[in-house]
Amino acid sequence: MGMHDLRIRRCVERATGNGRLKITLTQLWYAARSSNPSAEGSPSHGVRAWVRWTVALPLSAALVAVAVAAHGGFRTVALGLVPVVLVLAAVLRHRPARRPYAQVHPSETVFRSLMLGAWTLTYGGLPGGVVDEKRAAGATAQRRGVKQRSGPPEVVIVCTEPVVARFLRENRLPDRSHTLLVAKAAERGGPVNGPAHVREALELLAAQRSDLPVVVLHDADAGGALLAPALRAAHPGRTIVDAGLRPGAASRNRRAVRRFSPGRGCDAELLRTVAGLPGPEAEALAEGWWWPVAAVPPPVLAEAVTKAVEHAVRAPAPPPDRPGSPLSQGFLTWPDDLEEPQPPGASRTDRKHDRKHDRKHDRSTS
Repeated sequence: MGMHDLRIRRCVERATGNGRLKITLTQLWYAARSSNPSAEGSPSHGVRAWVRWTVALPLSAALVAVAVAAHGGFRTVALGLVPVVLVLAAVLRHRPARRPYAQVHPSETVFRSLMLGAWTLTYGGLPGGVVDEKRAAGATAQRRGVKQRSGPPEVVIVCTEPVVARFLRENRLPDRSHTLLVAKAAERGGPVNGPAHVREALELLAAQRSDLPVVVLHDADAGGALLAPALRAAHPGRTIVDAGLRPGAASRNRRAVRRFSPGRGCDAELLRTVAGLPGPEAEALAEGWWWPVAAVPPPVLAEAVTKAVEHAVRAPAPPPDRPGSPLSQGFLTWPDDLEEPQPPGASRTDRKHDRKHDRKHDRSTS
């Protein structure tokens, strides 16, 4: 649905800021998604069929026998109860428990096979400005990485999403000498484990200079909510800016991509007491709901990272006796509306069709 060449090119133009940025194939997948259906879980209710009819059929037979043997009012009452019992047995259906789910259509596997298969065969390569983050960076990108890290670093960036880290490297973001630490627990297969991300980030940061400010980038998930508080507790007196995606802001935005992965390794009480999340947000994250930072529109992500780094460099360090001092300014959030750029020469009919398709897409993702 909607996966045609012209729409993909418009998505690329919008995601790259009309060619200003380079994006990864995963970011393009999120930007070009057709829908993002999701549903909350529900417990089982009702009575199973074999229980209903095991009770209803003998009871109905007994009522018929009573009606045959009885006379007068008892016979009328017994015969009247037979259809009532049968109707109740038919109506009281059993609905099994439903697990929560969230999907992105098309799936990442299908989208990657389309772009690396049919698209590449037709056009000779990915669209301009799109890189496959699962392939090693070329020599030019490696030289850019060496150049952007030349000189003494001014800030440390801890990123739990390798896709976002590749996006920062490809675009030489931020425009300051920095050290980029990437926690790669998500690449090891299985559900993303929150405590694993936190432990790896603590180990990575322990090897860095203690006088450098830290900017944290993460998904809106259980591990991301605990990451900044854990780093502040381990490094009291150090400037640590949480520039990750906020669960509250993401859950309230109908354009945000919603995902579900059970077994993320954190309970709601831990998220309430350590991360300071409200009850509903903590319960949602503990259940397995999360919002990927890689799905944030790349221009918004680039601007948020730049602002967070500038704030971290200029902000005074918190007093050592206040490890929980917040330095969270809400740098990263989904925009409420993004107008999709039109290619030069697009007709009014094309723009009207695109707006109609976007309205259908919004309804399917809300």
